[in-house]
Amino acid sequence: MNDALPGIIITGASGFIGKHFVEQNANRYRLFCLARRSQQESGIPKHKNIRWTQVDIGDFSNLQDVVESINRYGGADFILHLAGYYDFTMHDNPQYDHTNVDGTRNVLKLAQYLNIKRFIFSSSLAACKFNKNPDNLLNEQSPPDANYPYARSKRKAEEMIRNYSSMFPCSILRFAAVYSDWCEYPPLFVFLSTWLTEKWNARILGGKGESSITYIHIADLVKMIQTILDKSDELPQLATYVASPNGTVTHQQLYDAATRYYYGRPKRSIKMPKLIALPGIIARTAIGDLLGEKPFERPWMMKYIDKKLVVKADQTFEALSWKTSPRNDILRRLLFMIENMKNHYVDWTVKNETALHRISTRFNVKAYEVMMRHRGFIINKMVDHIFHADNLQAYEHYRSMDKLVVKWYITMLYQLMATSIKVGDRILIRKYIQAIAYRRFKSGFPSAEVVKFLSAFEKIMLSELLIDPEAQETREQLFTAVTIAIQLSIDEIEESFELFESDISGVVQLPELFPSLQNVGNLKSIITELEDTFFDSLEHDLSKDLVSIHEQIQQSE
Repeated sequence: MNDALPGIIITGASGFIGKHFVEQNANRYRLFCLARRSQQESGIPKHKNIRWTQVDIGDFSNLQDVVESINRYGGADFILHLAGYYDFTMHDNPQYDHTNVDGTRNVLKLAQYLNIKRFIFSSSLAACKFNKNPDNLLNEQSPPDANYPYARSKRKAEEMIRNYSSMFPCSILRFAAVYSDWCEYPPLFVFLSTWLTEKWNARILGGKGESSITYIHIADLVKMIQTILDKSDELPQLATYVASPNGTVTHQQLYDAATRYYYGRPKRSIKMPKLIALPGIIARTAIGDLLGEKPFERPWMMKYIDKKLVVKADQTFEALSWKTSPRNDILRRLLFMIENMKNHYVDWTVKNETALHRISTRFNVKAYEVMMRHRGFIINKMVDHIFHADNLQAYEHYRSMDKLVVKWYITMLYQLMATSIKVGDRILIRKYIQAIAYRRFKSGFPSAEVVKFLSAFEKIMLSELLIDPEAQETREQLFTAVTIAIQLSIDEIEESFELFESDISGVVQLPELFPSLQNVGNLKSIITELEDTFFDSLEHDLSKDLVSIHEQIQQSE
């Protein structure tokens, strides 16, 4: 990382807003990205200024190693807290408290430890009640007073931030609906996927078509955040800013613009009175429950028919010397969306379906946490198994190695398996097993002994992991993930040994097959890039002097 650059912690870095900010600012800042998804899964390229950690911010114990890692790489100047949970069910999901409330509290604690210069929090205009009086516009002083689960969680989070603002400067950003040229805003995606088709409801608008909110293009939002970072020293200790253009945009306006761009002329809409729309949505929802395919529209949405959310953000514009660009107005950018929809339909669908079906609780992170909790015990149990008196013949070659070296290899394999499950990518296991297969072959191991080792490791892992109370909800997934990883390892061992045994001329050499994996040091380097915090604790667990262990491994091979 470039130590001369300011450091920013970004929570929710794998989300829509986080991803755009990271990709556009990797050369301007040192970015410490916290997310539930891996960097690879998020589609964010590797970069020297990006440190990525998969973590659930709802559990503060997960953030303790993060603090040490960030300090080791120069510390952080800012926190951009984008992580949040939202769904369209309107049910009181526990994730609202876990992520939006507890998660925010934990990130504020993180800010205390790191002595940051400013905490930037992503709230939402959706946390505010719709305007009852058209002249009563939403602005920076409007309270987050809407009464549904998401709004209540944001209100609690904003209250906490105000309390913490005496310790470090804080900025609260209330976002309008954020979209890109690929759409990526679920309600708008559903609208376009209905209006621009021959479906029976393609021309139907609820009520008078006057339901309205405001929209902000992701490019304008990223510029706003950059402005706050650049002007941080000039900004007040605490302030709320509205990330939105002035005014509002109705469903009728969206419909007219979308159909005009798509068909060459606006289609005439059919207005559906609220008294008729509500029973229809209830019936469609009931049918969807039976068929297992619920429509996006829900009965609770009907109370917002013809209601308006009208914004006046002049104070934000003046305070930041920032304003949304006219060319990024939603009614103009619909043309770009529709062109992408027409010409890149597969990419369009993937991007929007991903945004529509967000995963709130990721199995990968939970599985990793369970595996880390039992790591030491499982590793020691496997070492004891190998060196038990009853296994003198079964593990003859392993027992000829130094016991500490064996423990290192077991720890390495265990962490690789846990990390591969966490990031959803087994390529590391394959590469490691391929390299280890060559080492074991050259050291005279029979493949059967290595396979026996892996099979025993699987049994020991599952016997401990599956009795963990926190693993019960994902028991089947965890079982499958471990068994698949072991089966993959066994297959790689057997296949590699067959290849080496058939190579009578000795043409096959490790440097040719696996040039980046000639020693454990290279493997350590690979995992260090993937899971920096792990290696700190691993080195501490195994020995105060990792160098001596590394030398023993090289000498033994």
